[in-house]
Amino acid sequence: MKDPHGHYLYGNAAFHRAIGDPERDVLGRTDDGWLTEAMAAEVMRRDREVLSSGEDSTAIDDLRVDGEARWWMVFRFRVSAGANAVLGGVAIDVTEQRRAEEAVRRLNVELEERVHARTEELRRANEQLESFSYSVSHDLRTPLRAIDGYSRMLQEDYERILDAEGRRLLGVIRANTARMGDLISDLLEFSRFSRRSVQPVETDVTSLARAVARRLLASDGAGRAIDLSVHDVPPATVDPSMFEQAISNLLSNAIKYSRDRAPARIDFRGWREENGWVVYQVEDNGVGFDPRYGDKLFGVFQRLHHADEFEGTGVGLAIVKRVVERHGGRVWAEGEVGKGARFFLALPEKGMGADG
Repeated sequence: MKDPHGHYLYGNAAFHRAIGDPERDVLGRTDDGWLTEAMAAEVMRRDREVLSSGEDSTAIDDLRVDGEARWWMVFRFRVSAGANAVLGGVAIDVTEQRRAEEAVRRLNVELEERVHARTEELRRANEQLESFSYSVSHDLRTPLRAIDGYSRMLQEDYERILDAEGRRLLGVIRANTARMGDLISDLLEFSRFSRRSVQPVETDVTSLARAVARRLLASDGAGRAIDLSVHDVPPATVDPSMFEQAISNLLSNAIKYSRDRAPARIDFRGWREENGWVVYQVEDNGVGFDPRYGDKLFGVFQRLHHADEFEGTGVGLAIVKRVVERHGGRVWAEGEVGKGARFFLALPEKGMGADG
């Protein structure tokens, strides 16, 4: 307890221990006797605010007793007013709590710095890997063209000399050369989408998807019974050419894996969720996939079906994932063997999180 001038009227045994001397008598004295001048002035300022306003207050006082810094949670209240005003106070030593909080804060800062450093290292490593992949893939085209060219010359000029086994082996060489060429092209395409900058604009996704659907029906779907429906969907803030490629890959994938269905049914639809995200879905009635291995669908060169069943290199869905992630979104798939598949693209509204 203190009077209006800051003189102590009462202090219990715990208070005496807190100031470092159980025997020190503070009655009739002020905080100048055990605090520095600056600390004592700050305590007096807070005391007077409560005495003048009559409103209780709780504050953390940073005090140094006998050279040791300690923190106290001090609850101040006015006991009476006027000339008889008395200030009451209850203090709780929160030094260990504050030290623990400071240790956690320092640890968080250190962790953030380490995460930032590791993220930067990973970014540089990815850039180097993408650059290496691009260079290697580009350089592989020259010898591959030579293999394809010379094997074609053999086929054209010496086919009559070769026996059946020789012609078969030459056909195997040309087929695998063509497949390798497709792999290189797809790897270069994947690298291109990883390296180029994103230029997002407000895009009419409905019109974009319908244009892609018409083109694919005229090429991949020629001569087949395909019911491909593109519903009206919300617009999105995306890079139009990149997002067109993502839609094209998904619809082409649906056309390919539903070719044993008559008719093949493919739906492209979309909606806006309450959290502001826009979701697009491509659904088909094709062969589907085992959901236990669904996480492999979007990996580079990952396939859940043999190449002799369905053509392709396993890069198309990896490009879809890369495009969507570069727009700050995410992709996932649902399906069952023999019961079709559903692929989802989720994008933040107005391009939030796009990396540019």
